[in-house]
Amino acid sequence: MGPAGTADKWRGAAGHLRLMAGILCLLAVLLGLAAASRADGLLGATGYKMAGDATKMRIVLNFDREPDVKWFLLRGPNRLVVDLPRTRFALNAKDVKPRGLVRAVRYGDQGKGSRLILTGKGPFAVDKLDVLKNDDGSGYRIAIDMSAASEREFDEALANQSLTTGSTVSTDKGGRVGTGPVSAPGHRFTVVIDPGHGGVDGGAESAGGTVEKNVTLAFAAELRDKLAAIGKYDVYMTRDNDVYLPLDERVRIARQHEADLLISIHADTIGVKGLRGATVYTLSDKASDPEAQALADRENLSDQFAGMKIEDDNKEVTDILIDLIRRETHGFSMSFAHTLVGQLSTSVGLINNPQRSAGFKVLKAPDVPSVLVELGYLSNSKDEAQLLSADWRGKAAQSITNAVALFAAAKAGARAGG
Repeated sequence: MGPAGTADKWRGAAGHLRLMAGILCLLAVLLGLAAASRADGLLGATGYKMAGDATKMRIVLNFDREPDVKWFLLRGPNRLVVDLPRTRFALNAKDVKPRGLVRAVRYGDQGKGSRLILTGKGPFAVDKLDVLKNDDGSGYRIAIDMSAASEREFDEALANQSLTTGSTVSTDKGGRVGTGPVSAPGHRFTVVIDPGHGGVDGGAESAGGTVEKNVTLAFAAELRDKLAAIGKYDVYMTRDNDVYLPLDERVRIARQHEADLLISIHADTIGVKGLRGATVYTLSDKASDPEAQALADRENLSDQFAGMKIEDDNKEVTDILIDLIRRETHGFSMSFAHTLVGQLSTSVGLINNPQRSAGFKVLKAPDVPSVLVELGYLSNSKDEAQLLSADWRGKAAQSITNAVALFAAAKAGARAGG
Protein backbone atom coordinates (compact mmCIF):
# COMPACT_ATOMS: atom_id res chain seq x y z
CA MET A 1 0.00 0.00 0.00
CA GLY A 2 1.40 3.41 -0.98
CA PRO A 3 1.51 6.59 1.12
CA ALA A 4 -1.77 7.87 -0.36
CA GLY A 5 -3.59 4.67 0.61
CA THR A 6 -2.20 4.78 4.12
CA ALA A 7 -3.30 8.42 4.50
CA ASP A 8 -6.82 7.58 3.32
CA LYS A 9 -6.96 4.72 5.81
CA TRP A 10 -5.91 6.98 8.70
CA ARG A 11 -8.39 9.69 7.67
CA GLY A 12 -11.18 7.10 7.60
CA ALA A 13 -10.22 5.81 11.03
CA ALA A 14 -10.06 9.33 12.42
CA GLY A 15 -13.50 10.13 11.01
CA HIS A 16 -14.91 6.97 12.58
CA LEU A 17 -13.41 7.91 15.94
CA ARG A 18 -14.89 11.43 15.71
CA LEU A 19 -18.32 9.95 14.94
CA MET A 20 -18.10 7.56 17.90
CA ALA A 21 -16.96 10.40 20.16
CA GLY A 22 -19.95 12.49 19.05
CA ILE A 23 -22.37 9.66 19.79
CA LEU A 24 -20.83 9.13 23.22
CA CYS A 25 -21.11 12.86 23.99
CA LEU A 26 -24.78 12.83 22.98
CA LEU A 27 -25.47 9.81 25.18
CA ALA A 28 -23.69 11.51 28.06
CA VAL A 29 -25.84 14.63 27.65
CA LEU A 30 -29.05 12.58 27.55
CA LEU A 31 -28.01 10.53 30.57
CA GLY A 32 -27.05 13.73 32.36
CA LEU A 33 -30.47 15.25 31.68
CA ALA A 34 -32.21 12.11 32.91
CA ALA A 35 -30.03 12.03 36.01
CA ALA A 36 -30.64 15.73 36.67
CA SER A 37 -34.38 15.17 36.30
CA ARG A 38 -34.30 12.32 38.80
CA ALA A 39 -32.02 14.24 41.16
CA ASP A 40 -34.24 17.31 41.39
CA GLY A 41 -37.43 15.24 41.45
CA LEU A 42 -38.76 16.67 38.16
CA LEU A 43 -40.89 14.60 35.83
CA GLY A 44 -39.08 14.15 32.52
CA ALA A 45 -40.97 14.87 29.27
CA THR A 46 -38.86 12.99 26.74
CA GLY A 47 -40.77 13.17 23.46
CA TYR A 48 -43.75 14.69 21.66
CA LYS A 49 -45.60 13.60 18.53
CA MET A 50 -48.62 14.95 16.64
CA ALA A 51 -50.47 13.35 13.73
CA GLY A 52 -53.71 14.09 11.91
CA ASP A 53 -55.32 16.97 10.09
CA ALA A 54 -57.73 19.86 10.68
CA THR A 55 -60.60 17.50 11.50
CA LYS A 56 -58.92 15.00 13.80
CA MET A 57 -55.61 14.97 15.69
CA ARG A 58 -53.70 12.67 18.02
CA ILE A 59 -51.06 14.11 20.37
CA VAL A 60 -48.68 11.86 22.30
CA LEU A 61 -46.36 13.17 25.05
CA ASN A 62 -43.83 10.72 26.53
CA PHE A 63 -42.52 10.76 30.14
CA ASP A 64 -39.84 8.94 32.08
CA ARG A 65 -42.39 7.92 34.74
CA GLU A 66 -46.14 8.03 35.35
CA PRO A 67 -47.47 11.62 35.39
CA ASP A 68 -50.33 12.90 37.55
CA VAL A 69 -52.50 14.65 34.97
CA LYS A 70 -55.40 17.10 35.20
CA TRP A 71 -56.95 18.84 32.20
CA PHE A 72 -59.59 21.44 31.41
CA LEU A 73 -60.86 23.65 28.59
CA LEU A 74 -60.69 27.41 28.10
CA ARG A 75 -62.17 29.64 25.44
CA GLY A 76 -61.11 32.93 23.85
CA PRO A 77 -59.32 31.22 22.08
CA ASN A 78 -60.36 27.58 22.37
CA ARG A 79 -57.70 25.76 24.39
CA LEU A 80 -56.98 22.45 26.08
CA VAL A 81 -54.87 22.91 29.23
CA VAL A 82 -53.02 19.89 30.65
CA ASP A 83 -51.59 20.40 34.16
CA LEU A 84 -48.60 18.28 35.22
CA PRO A 85 -46.24 18.00 38.17
CA ARG A 86 -43.12 20.12 37.72
CA THR A 87 -41.61 18.81 34.51
CA ARG A 88 -38.31 19.08 32.68
CA PHE A 89 -39.24 19.36 28.99
CA ALA A 90 -36.59 17.88 26.68
CA LEU A 91 -38.61 18.24 23.46
CA ASN A 92 -37.55 18.87 19.88
CA ALA A 93 -38.86 22.25 18.65
CA LYS A 94 -39.59 20.68 15.26
CA ASP A 95 -41.84 18.04 16.84
CA VAL A 96 -44.02 20.60 18.66
CA LYS A 97 -44.57 22.77 15.59
CA PRO A 98 -48.38 23.21 15.34
CA ARG A 99 -50.27 21.58 12.51
CA GLY A 100 -53.75 20.38 11.55
CA LEU A 101 -56.40 21.16 14.15
CA VAL A 102 -53.79 22.55 16.57
CA ARG A 103 -52.92 26.21 15.96
CA ALA A 104 -50.38 26.68 18.77
CA VAL A 105 -48.45 24.59 21.33
CA ARG A 106 -47.05 26.07 24.55
CA TYR A 107 -45.50 24.41 27.57
CA GLY A 108 -43.41 25.32 30.58
CA ASP A 109 -43.01 25.64 34.33
CA GLN A 110 -45.72 27.37 36.39
CA GLY A 111 -43.88 27.44 39.71
CA LYS A 112 -45.79 24.76 41.60
CA GLY A 113 -46.32 22.68 38.51
CA SER A 114 -45.95 22.60 34.72
CA ARG A 115 -48.48 23.06 31.96
CA LEU A 116 -49.08 22.08 28.33
CA ILE A 117 -51.51 24.29 26.36
CA LEU A 118 -52.93 23.27 22.98
CA THR A 119 -54.82 26.01 21.10
CA GLY A 120 -57.28 24.80 18.47
CA LYS A 121 -58.25 26.26 15.12
CA GLY A 122 -61.67 27.04 16.53
CA PRO A 123 -63.81 24.78 18.75
CA PHE A 124 -62.90 21.14 19.25
CA ALA A 125 -63.83 18.08 21.28
CA VAL A 126 -61.48 16.07 23.48
CA ASP A 127 -62.55 12.60 22.41
CA LYS A 128 -60.04 10.81 24.58
CA LEU A 129 -57.24 11.60 27.03
CA ASP A 130 -55.41 8.60 28.46
CA VAL A 131 -52.29 8.01 30.56
CA LEU A 132 -50.73 4.78 29.31
CA LYS A 133 -47.68 2.70 30.14
CA ASN A 134 -45.30 2.26 27.22
CA ASP A 135 -45.20 -1.29 25.89
CA ASP A 136 -41.41 -1.49 26.14
CA GLY A 137 -41.49 -0.49 29.82
CA SER A 138 -39.45 2.67 29.16
CA GLY A 139 -41.95 5.05 30.74
CA TYR A 140 -45.46 6.44 30.27
CA ARG A 141 -47.28 8.56 27.73
CA ILE A 142 -50.31 10.84 27.52
CA ALA A 143 -52.41 10.14 24.40
CA ILE A 144 -54.88 12.88 23.45
CA ASP A 145 -57.47 12.54 20.66
CA MET A 146 -59.08 15.80 19.48
CA SER A 147 -61.62 16.42 16.74
CA ALA A 148 -63.23 19.50 15.21
CA ALA A 149 -66.53 20.41 16.86
CA SER A 150 -69.07 23.23 16.91
CA GLU A 151 -69.20 26.18 19.30
CA ARG A 152 -72.30 24.61 20.88
CA GLU A 153 -70.47 21.37 21.58
CA PHE A 154 -67.46 23.22 23.01
CA ASP A 155 -69.78 25.30 25.23
CA GLU A 156 -71.50 22.14 26.47
CA ALA A 157 -68.10 20.66 27.35
CA LEU A 158 -67.25 23.84 29.26
CA ALA A 159 -70.56 23.64 31.14
CA ASN A 160 -69.80 20.05 32.13
CA GLN A 161 -66.18 20.77 32.92
CA SER A 162 -66.47 20.06 36.63
CA LEU A 163 -67.34 16.47 35.71
CA THR A 164 -64.47 15.98 33.29
CA THR A 165 -61.54 17.92 34.78
CA GLY A 166 -58.69 15.57 35.54
CA SER A 167 -60.43 12.62 33.94
CA THR A 168 -58.34 10.11 32.06
CA VAL A 169 -61.29 7.83 31.34
CA SER A 170 -62.18 7.75 27.67
CA THR A 171 -65.49 6.98 25.99
CA ASP A 172 -65.71 4.04 23.65
CA LYS A 173 -65.54 4.55 19.90
CA GLY A 174 -69.30 4.58 19.49
CA GLY A 175 -69.59 7.37 22.02
CA ARG A 176 -66.91 9.42 20.30
CA VAL A 177 -68.18 9.06 16.74
CA GLY A 178 -71.88 9.53 17.45
CA THR A 179 -74.92 8.02 15.82
CA GLY A 180 -75.61 10.43 12.96
CA PRO A 181 -76.34 14.09 12.27
CA VAL A 182 -77.69 15.80 15.38
CA SER A 183 -78.59 19.48 15.64
CA ALA A 184 -79.13 21.65 18.68
CA PRO A 185 -82.67 22.71 19.62
CA GLY A 186 -83.54 25.86 17.69
CA HIS A 187 -80.75 25.21 15.19
CA ARG A 188 -81.49 26.72 11.77
CA PHE A 189 -80.87 24.54 8.75
CA THR A 190 -77.24 25.24 7.86
CA VAL A 191 -75.60 24.96 4.45
CA VAL A 192 -71.85 25.20 3.84
CA ILE A 193 -70.88 25.87 0.22
CA ASP A 194 -67.38 24.82 -0.80
CA PRO A 195 -65.95 26.48 -3.94
CA GLY A 196 -63.38 23.95 -5.16
CA HIS A 197 -59.67 24.77 -5.41
CA GLY A 198 -58.29 28.31 -4.92
CA GLY A 199 -55.01 30.18 -4.51
CA VAL A 200 -52.04 28.22 -5.85
CA ASP A 201 -54.40 25.36 -6.73
CA GLY A 202 -56.22 26.56 -9.82
CA GLY A 203 -57.90 23.25 -10.58
CA ALA A 204 -58.81 22.43 -14.17
CA GLU A 205 -58.24 24.88 -17.05
CA SER A 206 -59.91 25.10 -20.43
CA ALA A 207 -58.11 25.48 -23.76
CA GLY A 208 -59.26 29.10 -23.73
CA GLY A 209 -57.76 29.82 -20.30
CA THR A 210 -60.84 29.59 -18.07
CA VAL A 211 -59.66 28.43 -14.62
CA GLU A 212 -61.81 26.19 -12.41
CA LYS A 213 -61.13 28.06 -9.14
CA ASN A 214 -62.70 31.24 -10.58
CA VAL A 215 -65.73 29.42 -11.98
CA THR A 216 -66.45 27.65 -8.68
CA LEU A 217 -66.11 30.84 -6.61
CA ALA A 218 -68.47 32.82 -8.86
CA PHE A 219 -71.06 30.05 -8.79
CA ALA A 220 -70.75 29.53 -5.03
CA ALA A 221 -71.38 33.24 -4.41
CA GLU A 222 -74.49 33.10 -6.61
CA LEU A 223 -75.78 30.04 -4.74
CA ARG A 224 -75.03 31.62 -1.34
CA ASP A 225 -77.01 34.74 -2.22
CA LYS A 226 -80.02 32.75 -3.42
CA LEU A 227 -80.07 30.57 -0.30
CA ALA A 228 -79.59 33.54 2.04
CA ALA A 229 -82.41 35.45 0.34
CA ILE A 230 -84.91 32.79 1.47
CA GLY A 231 -84.23 33.81 5.08
CA LYS A 232 -84.66 30.33 6.57
CA TYR A 233 -81.08 29.08 6.45
CA ASP A 234 -77.66 29.90 7.83
CA VAL A 235 -75.29 29.86 4.86
CA TYR A 236 -71.48 29.83 4.95
CA MET A 237 -68.71 29.47 2.37
CA THR A 238 -65.43 27.67 2.99
CA ARG A 239 -63.72 30.47 1.04
CA ASP A 240 -65.01 33.75 -0.35
CA ASN A 241 -61.83 34.86 -2.13
CA ASP A 242 -58.91 33.40 -4.07
CA VAL A 243 -57.20 31.56 -1.22
CA TYR A 244 -55.74 28.08 -0.97
CA LEU A 245 -57.61 25.86 1.49
CA PRO A 246 -56.60 22.25 2.28
CA LEU A 247 -59.30 19.61 1.92
CA ASP A 248 -59.39 18.81 5.64
CA GLU A 249 -59.89 22.53 6.44
CA ARG A 250 -63.03 22.50 4.28
CA VAL A 251 -64.37 19.54 6.25
CA ARG A 252 -63.46 21.24 9.55
CA ILE A 253 -65.43 24.37 8.60
CA ALA A 254 -68.51 22.30 7.80
CA ARG A 255 -68.31 20.37 11.09
CA GLN A 256 -67.69 23.46 13.22
CA HIS A 257 -70.78 25.12 11.76
CA GLU A 258 -72.81 21.94 12.45
CA ALA A 259 -73.75 21.94 8.78
CA ASP A 260 -76.85 20.05 7.73
CA LEU A 261 -75.44 20.00 4.23
CA LEU A 262 -72.06 20.52 2.53
CA ILE A 263 -72.14 21.29 -1.20
CA SER A 264 -68.73 21.23 -2.90
CA ILE A 265 -68.66 22.96 -6.30
CA HIS A 266 -66.32 21.90 -9.14
CA ALA A 267 -65.90 22.09 -12.93
CA ASP A 268 -63.49 19.49 -14.31
CA THR A 269 -61.91 18.64 -17.65
CA ILE A 270 -61.98 15.22 -19.30
CA GLY A 271 -60.35 13.60 -22.31
CA VAL A 272 -63.59 12.01 -23.59
CA LYS A 273 -64.59 13.93 -26.71
CA GLY A 274 -68.09 15.38 -26.63
CA LEU A 275 -68.81 14.56 -22.98
CA ARG A 276 -70.64 17.39 -21.25
CA GLY A 277 -73.17 18.10 -18.52
CA ALA A 278 -73.44 18.21 -14.73
CA THR A 279 -72.82 15.32 -12.30
CA VAL A 280 -73.64 14.87 -8.59
CA TYR A 281 -71.26 12.77 -6.50
CA THR A 282 -71.57 11.27 -3.02
CA LEU A 283 -68.96 9.46 -0.94
CA SER A 284 -68.32 5.74 -1.10
CA ASP A 285 -65.35 3.52 -0.37
CA LYS A 286 -65.67 2.07 -3.88
CA ALA A 287 -66.17 4.27 -6.94
CA SER A 288 -69.31 3.80 -9.00
CA ASP A 289 -67.25 3.76 -12.21
CA PRO A 290 -63.67 4.35 -13.47
CA GLU A 291 -64.42 7.96 -14.41
CA ALA A 292 -65.63 8.72 -10.87
CA GLN A 293 -62.50 7.10 -9.41
CA ALA A 294 -60.25 9.13 -11.71
CA LEU A 295 -62.01 12.35 -10.73
CA ALA A 296 -61.73 11.57 -7.00
CA ASP A 297 -58.03 10.82 -7.43
CA ARG A 298 -57.48 14.20 -9.14
CA GLU A 299 -59.47 16.17 -6.57
CA ASN A 300 -57.80 14.39 -3.63
CA LEU A 301 -54.40 15.54 -4.91
CA SER A 302 -55.33 19.22 -4.40
CA ASP A 303 -53.33 19.46 -1.17
CA GLN A 304 -50.10 18.76 -3.06
CA PHE A 305 -50.34 22.12 -4.85
CA ALA A 306 -49.16 23.92 -1.71
CA GLY A 307 -46.25 21.55 -1.18
CA MET A 308 -48.00 19.82 1.70
CA LYS A 309 -47.00 16.32 2.73
CA ILE A 310 -50.21 14.38 3.22
CA GLU A 311 -49.99 11.83 6.00
CA ASP A 312 -53.08 9.75 6.60
CA ASP A 313 -53.52 7.21 9.34
CA ASN A 314 -54.96 4.61 6.98
CA LYS A 315 -56.86 2.82 9.73
CA GLU A 316 -58.46 6.08 10.91
CA VAL A 317 -59.46 7.05 7.37
CA THR A 318 -60.84 3.58 6.66
CA ASP A 319 -62.83 3.61 9.90
CA ILE A 320 -64.31 7.02 9.07
CA LEU A 321 -65.26 6.00 5.54
CA ILE A 322 -66.84 2.71 6.64
CA ASP A 323 -68.64 4.47 9.46
CA LEU A 324 -69.98 7.09 7.08
CA ILE A 325 -71.21 4.53 4.57
CA ARG A 326 -73.09 2.60 7.26
CA ARG A 327 -74.67 5.48 9.10
CA GLU A 328 -77.54 7.86 8.68
CA THR A 329 -75.30 10.53 7.16
CA HIS A 330 -74.81 8.53 3.99
CA GLY A 331 -78.54 8.05 3.62
CA PHE A 332 -79.08 11.81 3.88
CA SER A 333 -76.33 12.45 1.32
CA MET A 334 -77.89 10.01 -1.13
CA SER A 335 -81.33 11.48 -0.55
CA PHE A 336 -80.15 15.01 -1.29
CA ALA A 337 -78.16 13.85 -4.33
CA HIS A 338 -81.29 12.22 -5.75
CA THR A 339 -83.34 15.36 -5.12
CA LEU A 340 -80.63 17.54 -6.64
CA VAL A 341 -80.38 15.46 -9.81
CA GLY A 342 -84.15 15.76 -10.20
CA GLN A 343 -84.06 19.55 -9.89
CA LEU A 344 -81.03 20.03 -12.15
CA SER A 345 -82.58 17.83 -14.84
CA THR A 346 -85.31 20.42 -15.40
CA SER A 347 -82.93 23.35 -15.95
CA VAL A 348 -79.42 22.27 -16.96
CA GLY A 349 -77.91 19.43 -18.95
CA LEU A 350 -76.77 16.29 -17.11
CA ILE A 351 -74.41 13.55 -18.23
CA ASN A 352 -75.64 9.98 -18.55
CA ASN A 353 -75.96 8.34 -15.13
CA PRO A 354 -75.58 11.73 -13.34
CA GLN A 355 -75.65 10.38 -9.75
CA ARG A 356 -72.27 8.80 -9.02
CA SER A 357 -69.95 8.08 -6.08
CA ALA A 358 -66.26 7.84 -5.16
CA GLY A 359 -63.89 8.38 -2.24
CA PHE A 360 -63.64 12.20 -2.19
CA LYS A 361 -61.73 13.50 0.85
CA VAL A 362 -63.81 16.67 0.98
CA LEU A 363 -66.95 14.57 1.56
CA LYS A 364 -65.56 12.55 4.48
CA ALA A 365 -67.14 14.42 7.45
CA PRO A 366 -68.82 11.59 9.38
CA ASP A 367 -71.76 13.72 10.54
CA VAL A 368 -72.37 16.14 7.63
CA PRO A 369 -74.42 15.03 4.60
CA SER A 370 -72.23 16.01 1.65
CA VAL A 371 -72.30 16.11 -2.14
CA LEU A 372 -69.85 17.22 -4.79
CA VAL A 373 -71.39 18.90 -7.83
CA GLU A 374 -69.47 18.93 -11.11
CA LEU A 375 -71.23 21.77 -12.93
CA GLY A 376 -69.83 20.77 -16.30
CA TYR A 377 -66.62 20.19 -18.21
CA LEU A 378 -64.26 23.03 -19.07
CA SER A 379 -62.88 20.74 -21.79
CA ASN A 380 -66.20 21.15 -23.64
CA SER A 381 -66.67 24.53 -25.34
CA LYS A 382 -70.46 24.51 -24.85
CA ASP A 383 -70.15 23.71 -21.14
CA GLU A 384 -67.46 26.38 -20.79
CA ALA A 385 -69.74 28.99 -22.36
CA GLN A 386 -72.53 28.05 -19.94
CA LEU A 387 -70.25 28.17 -16.91
CA LEU A 388 -69.22 31.71 -17.87
CA SER A 389 -72.83 32.83 -18.41
CA ALA A 390 -74.46 34.78 -15.55
CA ASP A 391 -77.90 33.69 -16.76
CA TRP A 392 -76.93 30.01 -16.72
CA ARG A 393 -75.32 30.35 -13.27
CA GLY A 394 -78.52 31.92 -11.95
CA LYS A 395 -80.66 29.14 -13.39
CA ALA A 396 -78.42 26.35 -12.08
CA ALA A 397 -78.07 27.99 -8.65
CA GLN A 398 -81.86 28.27 -8.43
CA SER A 399 -82.22 24.55 -9.14
CA ILE A 400 -79.81 23.73 -6.31
CA THR A 401 -81.66 26.16 -4.04
CA ASN A 402 -84.93 24.37 -4.83
CA ALA A 403 -83.32 21.03 -4.00
CA VAL A 404 -82.03 22.40 -0.68
CA ALA A 405 -85.54 23.62 0.19
CA LEU A 406 -87.05 20.20 -0.50
CA PHE A 407 -84.31 18.44 1.47
CA ALA A 408 -84.61 20.82 4.45
CA ALA A 409 -88.39 20.42 4.53
CA ALA A 410 -88.08 16.63 4.39
CA LYS A 411 -85.58 16.61 7.30
CA ALA A 412 -87.77 18.92 9.34
CA GLY A 413 -90.77 16.68 8.68
CA ALA A 414 -88.85 13.57 9.63
CA ARG A 415 -87.80 15.17 12.94
CA ALA A 416 -91.34 16.31 13.68
CA GLY A 417 -92.74 12.88 12.85
CA GLY A 418 -90.05 11.08 14.86
